[in-house]
Amino acid sequence: MQILRKRVFITGANGLLGQRLIKTFCDEYDVHALGLQAQPRLPDENFEYHQGDLADRQRLRDLAQNLVPNFIVNAAAFTDVDGSETQRELCWQANVTGVENLVYAAQKIQARLIHISTDYVFDGASGPYRETDRPNPLGFYARSKLAGENVLLNSGANYAIARTMILYGTGWKIRPNFATWLINQLRLGKSARIVDDQFGNPTLASELAGALRVLAESGRNGIYHISGNEVLDRYHFAVKIAEVFDLDPRLIQPIKTGDLQQAAPRPLRSGFDISKAVRELHIAMSDVVDGLQKFKTELSTIEPVISKQKPVTSNQ
Repeated sequence: MQILRKRVFITGANGLLGQRLIKTFCDEYDVHALGLQAQPRLPDENFEYHQGDLADRQRLRDLAQNLVPNFIVNAAAFTDVDGSETQRELCWQANVTGVENLVYAAQKIQARLIHISTDYVFDGASGPYRETDRPNPLGFYARSKLAGENVLLNSGANYAIARTMILYGTGWKIRPNFATWLINQLRLGKSARIVDDQFGNPTLASELAGALRVLAESGRNGIYHISGNEVLDRYHFAVKIAEVFDLDPRLIQPIKTGDLQQAAPRPLRSGFDISKAVRELHIAMSDVVDGLQKFKTELSTIEPVISKQKPVTSNQ
């Protein structure tokens, strides 16, 4: 007798986290994934790909009613922090309207919705933050992510929000993240100017994906901070990357955030207290060196596309 497998619907399928979520769920779930592109970027995995936009409510409703997933995991977002200041409509459509549409679709079929948010909902004045700390977003991206959270908080849906930060890892044809960009720079013998006054928890995407599956299956509702378990500044994170990958840390120069003259403000002294997630979900998240060692192994077992471009500053 064939046992029916549970079904999961993952948005943001072609991004770093989306790809890792697909790989994490594929062993025991029927996986369906949504992306903006016509074709999936992730090869050789057993999942069904659907093209679509979170702003299209009818498309999401139809997919939900046809697929009837147990879980919807929203890994899609507009994460260009500086670009959000000028592309406000696109940012809002992805980070707020898209969440509204997913809530609508999820409630039609009584699916559980897991949504990914960010430390940018805080102002970075007094981190590391707990889930009970009061948000105070600084820029438009941050305000849109908090608005997306509030959609869920006021929806009555079966949901959980996972806030994360400084996501790194590898995938197929993905946009460069901090770690992949820095490794490429140093391998080319190029210098890198990295801020030493922005603090947070670097988070390995594959570990986050595993924790999100646990959160989905737990049935627990509310907000959880899920990230790597160590807080440090970006400069010292960069130095640890160089050391783990046997690259020259002398190519890395510390600077201040103000030197970059970025369009959007950043939460400087951020970071998460992840004790609630560890206690209630029984997850184990790596410190920086252990996470980087796992990342190094991942890089050695697949052929990632590491762009030579400077990464778009992003944070989920």
